[in-house]
Amino acid sequence: MNIRFYIQRTVIAAMLMIGSTAHAGLSFVVTDTATRTEAFNIAGFPVLPIGSAVSLGHLDFTGPGPQTVTYTYLGQESGFIDKFHNTLNGTKLFESNLVGASISSVVSTVGSLSFKFEGDTGKFAINGGHWDKGTSIGLIGTHMLIGSTTYAYVLGYNDSAGNKHLGDWDDFVIGVSAVPEPETYAMLLIGLGLIGFSISKQKQR
Repeated sequence: MNIRFYIQRTVIAAMLMIGSTAHAGLSFVVTDTATRTEAFNIAGFPVLPIGSAVSLGHLDFTGPGPQTVTYTYLGQESGFIDKFHNTLNGTKLFESNLVGASISSVVSTVGSLSFKFEGDTGKFAINGGHWDKGTSIGLIGTHMLIGSTTYAYVLGYNDSAGNKHLGDWDDFVIGVSAVPEPETYAMLLIGLGLIGFSISKQKQR
């Protein structure tokens, strides 16, 4: 491969990484699909009607790390008192929280993010793990503007309704985003500096 072409391509890739950091590092893995049997109607969201499709699955961290992953409570409509557990550091979100409340943790390891939803007491849907009967995690949207904030992913929990394919996925709704830690930015900038030095050396030949 022509060295100059390789360097130019690397520069472009690095610049794209820096330019897209607000939503970098996360990916939703679809493991199943379902259809809403009730309308999704949380305040601040468009209504998603009965019969609309929803992708089920888990949210993964794809790197580069470390990054701060933030979970924001966006509302609920449920018959149970649902909760959200950030199992990486033990923090939680509750239905009693104000909409917009958030918790965060620094993530470095690629793979399923460490969180779970809880519906009926002791009934969990673990991200990337076991879902108790009647529970599931659904994808509501990507790059969603809710209020004045854009979330990389918005997830909805279906609590213990008796069937993972029965419900509206608005029993507990969270927005998730990831932002690189300062050292990650520093590594990218160092990389760009080395690339710039290589380009300069190539020009001198």
